[in-house]
Amino acid sequence: MIDSHSHSKLSHDGKVSIEELRDRATSLGAQYLAVTEHLDRDYLYCGLSRELFIRQLDLPKYRRDFLKAKEGAKGIYLAYGIEASYAIKAENRYLKELSQYPFDVIINSVHTVYKGDLYLGKAFKHTRAEAYGAYLEAVLESVKASYEYDIVGHIGYVSRYAPYDQKSICTSEFQGIIDEIIGEIIARGKTVECNTNVKLPGIVFLPEVAFLKRYKELGGERVTFSSDAHTPDRICEKYAETCRIVKSLGFENWTIYKERKPELVKIEDFNGLA
Repeated sequence: MIDSHSHSKLSHDGKVSIEELRDRATSLGAQYLAVTEHLDRDYLYCGLSRELFIRQLDLPKYRRDFLKAKEGAKGIYLAYGIEASYAIKAENRYLKELSQYPFDVIINSVHTVYKGDLYLGKAFKHTRAEAYGAYLEAVLESVKASYEYDIVGHIGYVSRYAPYDQKSICTSEFQGIIDEIIGEIIARGKTVECNTNVKLPGIVFLPEVAFLKRYKELGGERVTFSSDAHTPDRICEKYAETCRIVKSLGFENWTIYKERKPELVKIEDFNGLA
């Protein structure tokens, strides 16, 4: 059992210590947990006071706290990770900062569109076509980022908070750009995460099954499981269900990262596990 995405209270929206996340994962029998604190340098360019005053990650403190937690890890690989929130104006910052720390894994995610985090809702003053189109353009741009990263985070994040009747991004008007995003991910050898931090009817994880199916059709192989947990109870949430779905699409292995190097973990059946 693996989990490639989690946040402690060092992230602005986290709730508990790294040790609490580690201990929960260990108690479940997980053999790999990546702590991937938010590095939201995109907020510095949003122009909105709400984001600008959100606590930014203290990288030296994170390093100290992580090493302390790793010392107490028993029977589990605790991976030192980061989630870099993309903005084109933040690229130079990421080029400098990400190279200064020995991360095991780097997730590249898009959170901000129309100069604000999508969870704040400003983007949804626009039509669905405009908001979803802007988000997908940002994802495409992020995949081509000049800094190093390993995993493309929660593709479809825009749908988490969307007020539209049609929540899915996997509709015909976006198929062209979706195929372009997938092509770039495959060409760059990046990994798509199956992120279970979503509460939408019929959707177990992001990206949606239709996206992941298309990714497989076009030759994509690298996928990983991510709970995106901010509390211990959500570590490995919906793991068994996600395993079953991903295996049914033809994927055989999860990809995890240790010292920025990919390793394959066989996707097992976890009968009786939610």
